Amino acid sequence: MSTLRNATIQAMSNLLSANIDSGLMHSIGLGYHKDLQTRAAFIEVLTKILQQGTEFDTLAETVLADRYEQLVQLVTMIGDKGELPIAMALASVVVTPQMDELARVFVTLFDAKHLLSPLLWNMFYKEVEVSDCMQTLFRGNSLGSKIMSFCFKIYGMTYLHNLLEPLIRPLVDDPGTSYEVDPARLDPAEDVEHNRSNLIALTQRVFTAIVYSSDKFPPQLRSMCHCLYQVLSKRFPQFPQNNIGAVGTVIFLRFINPAIVSPCETGILDRQPSQQVKRGLMLMSKILQNIANHVEFSKEQHMVPFNDFVRQHFEGARRFFIQIASDCESVEQASHSISFISDANVHALHRLLWNHQEKIGEYLSSSRDHKAVGRRPFDKMATLLAYLGPPEHKPIDSQWSSMDMTSTKFEEIMSKHNMHEKDEFKSIKTLNIFYQAGTSKAGNPVFYYIARRYKIGETNGDLLIYHVILTLKPICRKPFELVVDFTHTCADNRFRTEFLQKWFVVLPEVAYENIHAAYIYNANSWVREYTKYHDRILAPLKGHKKLVFLDAPARLNDYIDPDQQKLPGATTSLDEDLKVFNNALKLSHKDTKVAIKVGPSAIQVTSAEKTKVLSHSVLLNDVYYASEIEEVCLVDDNQFTLTIVNESGPLSFIHNDCDSIVQAIIHIRARWELSQPDSVTVHQKIRPKDVPGTLLNMALLNLGSLDPNLRTAAYNLLCALTATFDLRIEGQLLETSGLCIPSNNTIFIKSVSEKLGLNEPHLTLEFLEECIQGFRASSIELKHLCLEYMTPWLPNLTRFCSHPDDKKRAKVAMILDKLITLTIEEVEMYPSIQAKIWGNIGQVSELIDMVLDSFIKRSVTGGLGSGQAEIMADTAVALASANVASVARKVIGRLCRVIDKTCTSPTQTLEAHMMWDDIAILARYLLMLSFNNCLDVARHLPYLFHIITFLVCTGPLSMRASTHGLVINIIHSLCTCTKPSFLENTQRVLRLSLDEFSLPKFYLLFGISKVKSAAVTAFRSSYRHTGERGMRFGTDRSHSYTVTDKEKLQLTSLETITDALLEMMEACMRDIPDCDWLQTWTGLAKSFAFQYNPALQPRALIVFGCISKSIVDQDIKQLLRILVKALESFSDITLIDSIIMCLTRLQPLLRPESAIHQALFWVAVSVLQLDEVSLYASGLALLEQNLHTLDSQGSFDKRTLEQVMMSTRESLEWFFKQLDHSVGLSFKGNFHFAVVGHLLKGLRHPTPATVSRTSRVLLTLLSIVAKPHKRDKFEVTPESVAYLTALVSVSEEVRSRCHLKYSVARNLSKSVSSDTFAVGLHLNLPQSSVSGNQMQQHQQHQQLSGGASSPSNHVPSPGSPFPTMGSFSSISSSATTISTATLPSMGSNASTVVVGSIPTPGSNGGVVNASPVPSTGSVSTPGDIRPPPTITKDPPPPSSIPANRRHKPWDTVDQMCIGQGDMSPPAKERGARISVSNESNILLDPEVLTEYSTQALVLTVLATLVKYTTDENEMRVLYEYLAEASVVFPRVFPVIHPLLDAKITSVLSLCHDRVILSAVQSIIQNMVACEDQSHQQLHQLQSWGFGGLWRFAGPFTKTNCTADNAELFVNCLEALVETALPADGDESSEMLELAQYPSMLSVASVNLSSSMSSLTLASPTEKEVEGGECTGLAQNLPVHHPTGSRPKPGLPNLIAKQRSFRCKLANKSK
Repeated sequence: MSTLRNATIQAMSNLLSANIDSGLMHSIGLGYHKDLQTRAAFIEVLTKILQQGTEFDTLAETVLADRYEQLVQLVTMIGDKGELPIAMALASVVVTPQMDELARVFVTLFDAKHLLSPLLWNMFYKEVEVSDCMQTLFRGNSLGSKIMSFCFKIYGMTYLHNLLEPLIRPLVDDPGTSYEVDPARLDPAEDVEHNRSNLIALTQRVFTAIVYSSDKFPPQLRSMCHCLYQVLSKRFPQFPQNNIGAVGTVIFLRFINPAIVSPCETGILDRQPSQQVKRGLMLMSKILQNIANHVEFSKEQHMVPFNDFVRQHFEGARRFFIQIASDCESVEQASHSISFISDANVHALHRLLWNHQEKIGEYLSSSRDHKAVGRRPFDKMATLLAYLGPPEHKPIDSQWSSMDMTSTKFEEIMSKHNMHEKDEFKSIKTLNIFYQAGTSKAGNPVFYYIARRYKIGETNGDLLIYHVILTLKPICRKPFELVVDFTHTCADNRFRTEFLQKWFVVLPEVAYENIHAAYIYNANSWVREYTKYHDRILAPLKGHKKLVFLDAPARLNDYIDPDQQKLPGATTSLDEDLKVFNNALKLSHKDTKVAIKVGPSAIQVTSAEKTKVLSHSVLLNDVYYASEIEEVCLVDDNQFTLTIVNESGPLSFIHNDCDSIVQAIIHIRARWELSQPDSVTVHQKIRPKDVPGTLLNMALLNLGSLDPNLRTAAYNLLCALTATFDLRIEGQLLETSGLCIPSNNTIFIKSVSEKLGLNEPHLTLEFLEECIQGFRASSIELKHLCLEYMTPWLPNLTRFCSHPDDKKRAKVAMILDKLITLTIEEVEMYPSIQAKIWGNIGQVSELIDMVLDSFIKRSVTGGLGSGQAEIMADTAVALASANVASVARKVIGRLCRVIDKTCTSPTQTLEAHMMWDDIAILARYLLMLSFNNCLDVARHLPYLFHIITFLVCTGPLSMRASTHGLVINIIHSLCTCTKPSFLENTQRVLRLSLDEFSLPKFYLLFGISKVKSAAVTAFRSSYRHTGERGMRFGTDRSHSYTVTDKEKLQLTSLETITDALLEMMEACMRDIPDCDWLQTWTGLAKSFAFQYNPALQPRALIVFGCISKSIVDQDIKQLLRILVKALESFSDITLIDSIIMCLTRLQPLLRPESAIHQALFWVAVSVLQLDEVSLYASGLALLEQNLHTLDSQGSFDKRTLEQVMMSTRESLEWFFKQLDHSVGLSFKGNFHFAVVGHLLKGLRHPTPATVSRTSRVLLTLLSIVAKPHKRDKFEVTPESVAYLTALVSVSEEVRSRCHLKYSVARNLSKSVSSDTFAVGLHLNLPQSSVSGNQMQQHQQHQQLSGGASSPSNHVPSPGSPFPTMGSFSSISSSATTISTATLPSMGSNASTVVVGSIPTPGSNGGVVNASPVPSTGSVSTPGDIRPPPTITKDPPPPSSIPANRRHKPWDTVDQMCIGQGDMSPPAKERGARISVSNESNILLDPEVLTEYSTQALVLTVLATLVKYTTDENEMRVLYEYLAEASVVFPRVFPVIHPLLDAKITSVLSLCHDRVILSAVQSIIQNMVACEDQSHQQLHQLQSWGFGGLWRFAGPFTKTNCTADNAELFVNCLEALVETALPADGDESSEMLELAQYPSMLSVASVNLSSSMSSLTLASPTEKEVEGGECTGLAQNLPVHHPTGSRPKPGLPNLIAKQRSFRCKLANKSK
């Protein structure tokens, strides 16, 4: 059995060795066979074939090309002494007829190898060596002469043409000039001397041009001249002067003079010159040759006269020869691919060597010069020739390359050899490469050439030409048309260069003349490159009108009817059932727009932009069949790669719908695979370079087997491997048959692997690839062994990461991808793979980038939360275990770069961006790495905080929990890290922060308020759960979005988080010298804050505002510009909000003298005017900060608030007036009430914090207003009353300092029982039933009952029913009737008035004081009595009372209230008044509030507050003050009549509070006798500029006026930034940045007709019209601006319109 086994193994070895190219690939899997005996036997077979010296070269796909390359290398091989053994041997034995071909082959191949100089040196030396003198050099037909002539021809023709054509062409154009100097030939009419002069002049011009062209002399020829000079100097050292002359002789004899004598033949001229010119050129060449030879004329007597001329130019010629023969660096030429450009030459070399190999061997054996070289080169040549075999496709005629072949001759040769009868010719016909079918629309026959059917190396080209000639012959005498189908044509279908030339020579001339049109169909990228390479040969076709490129099948229909078209079915079927994906981008060195078309059997990539092919504009169409698709990979949502067989690298595409494209391609690939017959699974293709790595893994793996025979076989295979491939293992390996190898030999195996990995790194890629292949088929024990011996090779991957060969880099990526797959799939080996593979790879910094690329690619494929993504994140921890700093830097840097990329194509949310998956996955990596300081926190803290602020509350629930967990882990790392070490105070801050971030408050801020544990939620999708293998590729629910799951980030939350992070950072920075963390973080935030990105810019602005420690005016101005852009569209409220919040944070950092401080006040006010609930809070915060900053700088110490602020807007009054009017609050009319008008809305804000801030701002304003006057801030003045009035309902302190004269609540407590309140009785009665007597009795009853001291007494009995009235108007109407009946009955002597009623004039003409005066008998203290003011004469009626109105008894009282200042002593001004006491500081004091408008505004504020309040306590206070106002300001009170209408009706209907009801009824009673002035109320408020006071203070509603206000704000703000604020340097770059912001609003169009219909337009510089006569009269005058024009400060046409409107209105009022 042993003998049989050995014989079998030997037989198998022989069989495999003989068929290594196909056998090894099918049998290599036996090395991992389950049966150990089978495995051992196969390893022995492999050992045998290695020992037999089997050649593995035949495994190569390019084996033929490789062998030809080796053949060329062998011929061009240079020996130690510079000799060329094979080349010189061939040169010595080749026969003369083949020398031309050999010269061409030698020059072409040696030049391609940059070895032209050694060839020339050897050839010239051989020529010179056998020559006796210089005169006979290169005069015969030697190979040296042939090589020289060929060099002159291919390298010098362009030089000669450029040199001689300008000199010779004029001679042809002037044929009359004679150059004949031989008297025997001279025409009698000619003068010989004149002709000599002509000849000398011509020769002088040509010679001068030649000697001055040395710098343009071709470098290859310069190298040739240098070689010749060196050879001559060596052969004739005794004649150095003659050597350079010999060079010149050869140059003129072989190169220049032949071109001069025969200019037409050399292409210099396109037609033959005249005989006279020819004679002149001949004579000139003789003179030039003698100059070059350094010889005078002696034999030809007629040339002797030129000797003087010849001698004069000896030295010039010598200098020229020295210059061109000097040593120079030859121009580097691109190394040419043998298989593409030198096929003809290589095949010719093969043929020459094959035919002369025997003579070459004899020559090398006999030549003494080559004995030193030995026979080794010849043996190699013989082996190569044996492998290549005899040369194929010999020329039909041996003289093909040298004879002048024509179509006729070619056809004769073919016919003579009966080629048309041979089977090879018949098989070409059956291929249907060229055929005739159908006719065109023009009636011409149509021929078809199907390019893909011609196979280079398989199809006999000569027979194809013959077939084409025979097919064309019957028809080519008349017009015909040709269709060339280039569908799926590639290099396999090309014509070699010399074969392409043959087509132009051999095809009948008549065929070129009669072709009507040639249609080129489906030209692709390869066709473009092929035509570009053969540009010179195809030059006649460039731009030819007969050439028509067809971009689509329909184009062919324009020329040939569809039923006449006979294109192959494979071509036409490509355009059936297509899925077309337009607007794709093909990525390459030059990205190209393409359309991707997926059909049933192929995909087509059609360029969208035309490119030039033969000077025609063409759309290229690349076709890839399903069978050629190796892999299609989705990189991300917008990119995929396509790997095609035989392509140099994967094709990358970008498209918006990559997923659909990839699915379609996978579908057609799967269909193709299903259509293929079942085949046996074989090992992947093995190439020669794969063999050592493949067999090495097999040996090492099986050395760890449990079978001793297998271990021995594996050891012997290892020995054979090291011997065959010269693998360097330090230590002797000796093959033996009886060696006992223990099973536990891991140390030996690992040591062998380590040595090989160190000494043979070139095997790395193939070895690792085979390790992974064998790993899958191994047992658990062998898998562990495999990991052990794989590890030493992993660092070698760095050699190929940046390798210039794309295939090497792709191979590394493929190996990493396979290792990742191994990690995911090998569950049992998971811990070992993490430690052994990724732990070691992590130590190699150069690999980390590529590894992370592979990790992310695999994670994105699985999706966020998938098992793949989680495993990759977990593996990143193993990657970082040995190289924390590098891995952390790479991951953090990569995430920062990905976030940066979101700015290039911004989206509204980060989750919607195409890079979101990358961001989320890298964020998961950060979480995994953040534990135990694997993120190297101390180095990367600013970048981590930057990332956190951008990702907080973003993504699905688990993502938000991950961000929170990342923060916790970072703080934990800071607490536990040793470098840097922090002091105890810092540690305390960090520990407190650690606790704080775990509070529910911060859970809410991070958007995880509904989870119990952030850590549990962050790791909910862990793949380590039970049943992990089944769940691994599922996506957990916590990683997907749900409507209820998403918690939106509030900007205030981000502020809180940022402040907390900043506190930690600053605490840590105190312990680190020169720490720049904060500067880095600020720079990162600033870069995003000033860059358009809706998803991240608002966050960056908040962070920038929170962490900045300094700011310059330019940055604030840039923020304001961004605000302008955001307001233009008014679509991103969050961005506007963030800018305002950022400005709030940054203002205190501005330099105190900056003009921006005051400007920000108006920015804040304008934000309030937007009436947007979310923006009001931030605008109010900015206003508060602004006031605080300016106050702290002392801005209000000497100047009032109004002076400081109004001075800022003077230059922009025109813009601000529009804003004032849009909300109906005029700062110019009354600054303080305008401010209050904006702030009242804040008291109605839904957020309690904003309500509190509103009160705080009002109190701040109260202090600021009092500061310049050094007053108590609670003192009632015309300036402070607005703020006090606004605060009275919400501030107990204001109420305690600003009193009522008549307290309803106080007196209510003193009043009698409720049943005495009978005031409601008359209200319930019909108007006609109320008598004056009843009213008088009722009034007296109230006086006697003690109710005369307070309006609070007028409260109905709880038991009595409340009145039910439709409106306050009906109440007023009834009350007026009652008062009219009552007042006359009081008589003229009445000394008392009803409490709360209107005072009447006394009998003495004075005015009874409005204060209550007790009647006789009533109990009162002296302190309660206030004497009335003494008036000497009746004051004039107020100017506002119309002249035609009857004088009312209370008009004098109103005038007294309004003109109280006039009744005071003139010397005492209000401003100089001594601070009032607390008791006398009355809010509604007519002595203080003397102006009618101020009184009205105070009442309007109170009425507005009561109108919109819902708080009963506030309502109680406000009604008390309104009740008093009805007494103190009875004439003004009707202004607020409409505001109280519905509210009082509601109170009377629903309220049960006695104080409120008492105050309301007091208001009603005191209005009983008042005339209704409602028709003037709106007019009065509008005339003061406060028509919107009560409207604006109402609840927040989304109305169109918000957009109008935004438009006006944009105009105002832009003018403020660009004109009012001083410019700082060049701001063009900032302006350019703003171009990226979208604008839905046309800022250039201001439509004043909708928002400014009642605005009085006036120039800011125009004086007010005296008396204010024009005020308010411009109502309902719309002003329209044309679309596209925008009002700017100082626009003359707009101001002119304003003035004209104003003047017209003024004239009208006069």
